[in-house]
Amino acid sequence: MSQSPNLATDMLLHAALETTDCFSWVIDTLSDHGVCDDHQFETDALAETVANLHRATFEFTHYSDGRPIRATEVVDGGIHISHVFAAVIEQRGERLLFTDRRLRDPGTPDRGHYRVYVDDAAATLRVEVFGPLEAI
Repeated sequence: MSQSPNLATDMLLHAALETTDCFSWVIDTLSDHGVCDDHQFETDALAETVANLHRATFEFTHYSDGRPIRATEVVDGGIHISHVFAAVIEQRGERLLFTDRRLRDPGTPDRGHYRVYVDDAAATLRVEVFGPLEAI
């Protein structure tokens, strides 16, 4: 465990990790639509800069108050859900982060959904998995 020295560093870590996570999501989405193909030089330059920013966060695993910076849960053995906890606690208690459908192969029956809950103060990430709704 490597703990951040102070709140200012906590805030920088949070901003850096949120930026790198957002970049990964955006670049994946844009790549799926071929947007990056015409801008390879620019995309590579941005990716290198974001990679440098991400490497700078490797020093610390915990905020200055002892909470872990990030948690990851796995749903159905294949969906990795990762969350960077807030450096500054603005809301106490558990809250719903998002809900999504469980993965399934095309043409197969619905497998249900899952809900992801987070508590930044307690530094917990919790997943509830639900099966398909039954017809009435």
